[in-house]
Amino acid sequence: MKYIRAKANFIRYTDEKLLVKASYILSCMKNSTVFINPTLPLPTIEDAYQDYQKKVIEAESGSREKKSYKRESKRKLCELLQQLVTYVNLVSDGKLSLLHSSGFPVLTRKRKGQVPDTPSAPFLCEGRTSGEVAFGFKPVGRDMFYDYRFATEVDSYGLPQWGEIFYKTNSFRAYYAGFTPGHYIYFQVRARNKHGQSHWTAPLLFMVG
Repeated sequence: MKYIRAKANFIRYTDEKLLVKASYILSCMKNSTVFINPTLPLPTIEDAYQDYQKKVIEAESGSREKKSYKRESKRKLCELLQQLVTYVNLVSDGKLSLLHSSGFPVLTRKRKGQVPDTPSAPFLCEGRTSGEVAFGFKPVGRDMFYDYRFATEVDSYGLPQWGEIFYKTNSFRAYYAGFTPGHYIYFQVRARNKHGQSHWTAPLLFMVG
């Protein structure tokens, strides 16, 4: 099977996002002229989808028991979609047009020889002690360095006055201390590899606790 493939790791999707995505996949598969003999009957997945949809609504009552039923139903639906995506990948054999027509998200082969993308979802939150902040972001690939910096002041135009650039080799939550509680700080990060560096993320503003 080629590296370009559809993926179905939906277990971390929110209920709303999974319901929309699963509905779209089922619609694409039912109307497909390519994926006509799935190893897993579509009615089986449709039944699991309807059960999950029902359990999501019932779980709105706040009952722990009903929330537990919802999680079980979600797990079952995700497992069935995982089986279905295996069939989709076998039939598609890496052809992007076929993969996209299935409704599943598509994972393409890793880009080579290019600068990395800008990290996403940077965050700042209170650290373990007063004057300390925790920070992190989503990674953009392997063999990557991440430059990050803070600003505690702005210039006459209101632009952050960035301090020293530090770096780390992963996106895991880290801590930085020495700030004044009650003051605002700025934070941004960029990715770097042997081919170059990404753009900095947009400045993130946070009040130190």
